[in-house]
Amino acid sequence: MKVKIQGIVLTMLMVTAAFFILPNSLMAQASRFEVIIKVDEEGFYDADGRPFDNLIEVPKERSIKLIFEHVGEPGVEHAFVLLFDSEEEIESGTISNLNRRTHIEFKSGDKGETYDVFCVIVDCDGMEHLTDLVIRAI
Repeated sequence: MKVKIQGIVLTMLMVTAAFFILPNSLMAQASRFEVIIKVDEEGFYDADGRPFDNLIEVPKERSIKLIFEHVGEPGVEHAFVLLFDSEEEIESGTISNLNRRTHIEFKSGDKGETYDVFCVIVDCDGMEHLTDLVIRAI
């Protein structure tokens, strides 16, 4: 009898977890805002290949994932830094034809807050075209 009651209690706890914990974790993942940024020697492009006008607007106070995708010539590398107003930096990995994707994750702030994204490779062939991207929370 005692084992049967323990089984029932355990089942009730599992059902409760399924109703409350699982949906909350799925909502946390769904609340992340992702932006694909295609990069070549000429500039930054959205997921459909349209050039960004050096401004990307993201929702305020959300988890943001900037995904950088190499679409340029073989042998060209890029590595990016997201610079906060407070001089804090978040670095991406390096992208090239051998490693096509990297990302930066951060939490956006209040409406109007801006962040700069730029390539940190000193001898970057495309930097005369790759001006800084500005990320702005809306």
